[in-house]
Amino acid sequence: MEKGKQMRFTNEELTLIKNTFKGNEGLLKLMRKVFLPEFDPKAPLGQTIDLWLSVPIKEMDQEQIIVNILARNSLIMHVEQQLIQLNVLAGMEEISEEEQKERNAKNSSK
Repeated sequence: MEKGKQMRFTNEELTLIKNTFKGNEGLLKLMRKVFLPEFDPKAPLGQTIDLWLSVPIKEMDQEQIIVNILARNSLIMHVEQQLIQLNVLAGMEEISEEEQKERNAKNSSK
């Protein structure tokens, strides 16, 4: 990463992300399964996991149902985006100060 750029993650956190997730797409998929469980018709009886099974839709009016569905969709998109971010951060290359100076010199000569 370029020196001087602010990120929400510390260098130690980035190192942990890289060590944990780089080349480990299976772990990211497992995390998705944990954070966004879905109905699985092959699951044993009594072991169906779906975050939205417990939402009492029958007791809500149509507007409340729409709000809950939109909230569900937003939650799913948020988790997906965060998993994608972990994957991207894990694959980022480290750029030394010297390499950055060389890149800056090349860009300034254009």
